[in-house]
Order: sequence, then C-alpha cells, then structure tokens
Amino acid sequence: REGGDKCVEHKGAMDLVTATDKECERLILSALRQEFPTHRFIGEEEAAALGATPALTAEPTWLVDPLDGTTNFVHDFPFTCVCIGLAVGREVQVGVVYNPVLEEMFCATRGGGAFLNGKPIRVSGTRALG
Repeated sequence: REGGDKCVEHKGAMDLVTATDKECERLILSALRQEFPTHRFIGEEEAAALGATPALTAEPTWLVDPLDGTTNFVHDFPFTCVCIGLAVGREVQVGVVYNPVLEEMFCATRGGGAFLNGKPIRVSGTRALG
C-alpha cells in the first residue's frame, strides 16, 4: 500500500489505481449515462477490471479517464487531470481535460478550436526548436 489513505492498488506492472479513480469514474459515467442513455461508454477503470478495452464502434461513445496521472496524484504532485472525450463514427468530436488542482480546463471540438479556461489557444508557429 502506497499513498497514505488513497487506497492504492496495482492494475498492471506499472499502473496504479486508487479508490478515487474508481469513484470518480463511477460518478462521471453515472452522470453521462443519465444524460445520454443511448450512447456507449468506455471507462478506463471499467476496462481494466474487464481485462480488455471494449471496441470503439461508430455509435456515439464517451471515453473517460477519471484520474489521468494517478502516480502524480498518489505522490501529491499537482499534475493530474480528468479526461473525457466523445467519439462519433470512431472519431473524437469533443475532448475535455481538467486539472482540478491548477483549475485548468482544456476543451476542444472537431473544427471548433481549442480553449484553456474559455480562452482560445493555438499551436506555436515555431517550426524548429533550438
């Protein structure tokens, strides 16, 4: 057991999972299922428990990683986030990445641009580093 009261388990040789991962995924998927009952859902922790990730189909599918950066979370590093995406026709249409510690929310829609806390962001025009 690592991480104090975070109830840490190993889901693979190098992958950690905490009670927080599982509870966050349960809450997120529950809310999404209530709002979008006809959609499909792939949660990282549910997939790990099944031992395989369900196939991505053409149907609208929500993709959820409830706690990306679990190792950082366990060690109290502020670089962890919630990742949620919506794929339709096997292509991601919407993506949201939220870091609750730094209060940063990145979101993007296919063809609609990307935003950080509601302000547009873009890639750098720099062609080479150095």
